[in-house]
Amino acid sequence: MKQHIQTALLGPYSKAHNYLDINERVELETSIAREGLLFPKAASTYFQVLLYILLMLTAFPVNADTRTRKIPDIEYHSYDHYDFPSDPEGEKYHRFLATPPPETLSYTTRMKAIANIDDTPKKETIVLMVTQPRGEWVEWGQWNQAFLLIVENTADGLPKKKDLFKLFASRTYPWDVPAKTIEVQSAPFVFREFRSAEPWGFQRVSFKLIDLTGDGILDIWAEHAYGVAVISFQNGEFKAVCSAYSSTRRDDPIEYIDLDNDGIYEIRIPDRIVISGVPGAAYPEWMSLYKWDGNTYVLNNERFYADNDEFLIGLLNLYNHVLIRHGRFDEYGFYIGLVFYYRGDVPMARKYLQWIAEHAENDDYIQAAESLLKELPPQ
Repeated sequence: MKQHIQTALLGPYSKAHNYLDINERVELETSIAREGLLFPKAASTYFQVLLYILLMLTAFPVNADTRTRKIPDIEYHSYDHYDFPSDPEGEKYHRFLATPPPETLSYTTRMKAIANIDDTPKKETIVLMVTQPRGEWVEWGQWNQAFLLIVENTADGLPKKKDLFKLFASRTYPWDVPAKTIEVQSAPFVFREFRSAEPWGFQRVSFKLIDLTGDGILDIWAEHAYGVAVISFQNGEFKAVCSAYSSTRRDDPIEYIDLDNDGIYEIRIPDRIVISGVPGAAYPEWMSLYKWDGNTYVLNNERFYADNDEFLIGLLNLYNHVLIRHGRFDEYGFYIGLVFYYRGDVPMARKYLQWIAEHAENDDYIQAAESLLKELPPQ
């Protein structure tokens, strides 16, 4: 595969598209047969079945923690945001927000869940509320600010606030709600100025409770079409441990996935490499991978890009194609240098990042390249 990457550096029409030519395929099949991985036709069916069972038992171990993980006790309840007037049971939580709301807005409760999400034995109620605009030309169900409320269920039936977060604001609003603000931004090295319509263009917003960090306590995964935020109970308090916006034109979903089968989830947030000034240029997907470090989620792109030859070859081909037509391409050049940085290829990373630092027109790429160059070992 190294030879293919070197070939891709030469131009967009190299044989890098053909990952195995006919000679390589013959050599691969020969090596497989030589190692005895292909059954001869005369082999006994008994031994084939026996070997298959042994491979199944040895090659696919079952993680004991995952296998015995308890199913959490969660009760979800959703409210129809098309109902008017809204459900009185959902309205009782509005008192924890600013009262009354601005004249052009109203509060609506979208959903709630009842479960134990901290280190106490009692269950909490988690409530998702939004502000939605009012007016003759406003489509009912649109929203522009979300709130996540965590309350304690008391004996007298009156909820007592434990915490309140505001997130996913489509812009800065003039009224003040006493809540912790989750400042959602684009992932690192995604230089896309986030512009949103007012209100949000997609009506869906929701949350899910799942133990992402493997500590036995449920976390809050809040998501809408434009991004995600994760709230976790850590060191005696609820706090945001991961958040990022994403392009709605992404190919892959925002998702949590247990890559190591150890009960601790990684988070993958796809976005688009934004290309400016070149009509018809491809906007390749850029994946940001986060891992749990015991306190919060941190970027771990080395794991995603270190051995991802297919992505690098595709990016090199796009770069070469546009380079021939336009003479330069800052965006592709920066991300090629960044991938080489993640792969530990210091000379190639320095080559591309140094060019960006000295010749690029976008200050975001220049500053990022300069920062990455300082982290490379000296020549």
